[in-house]
Amino acid sequence: MKEIKIFDKVSCRGFYTKAYDGNYIALDRTALKADAYNSNSDQPIEEDIDMMEKTYFRHVKHNFRGVVVGKKDIVISGYLDVCYDDAVDVGVGVIPERFYISKRAKETKSVYIVYYANNRKHYVSAEDIAE
Repeated sequence: MKEIKIFDKVSCRGFYTKAYDGNYIALDRTALKADAYNSNSDQPIEEDIDMMEKTYFRHVKHNFRGVVVGKKDIVISGYLDVCYDDAVDVGVGVIPERFYISKRAKETKSVYIVYYANNRKHYVSAEDIAE
């Protein structure tokens, strides 16, 4: 496979698009617990969780042509972790407690940014670019 440079015209067999799975974590700061929800229902999927897996991008098989304008690392899937710190020093004083959600990457991929129309782009992996 030849080296891909900026402004090369390429033929692609697939791309990555955002995946809207609707999963999220709701924090209850009074009871200090976290519940996993889906945007399609009002009832929690799981209660009192420490972590949840989330998908950010999904692969779509589709043939198209475009122009490479850059390269980027994207997070395909990852974890949402529920974190609780008893005492945190932020430099201006100690906050008594902190309850928050942090993101942790599970699978990352290096992709090319390919524009196929005016103001339209796809994230394409090197394996999906045809010779």
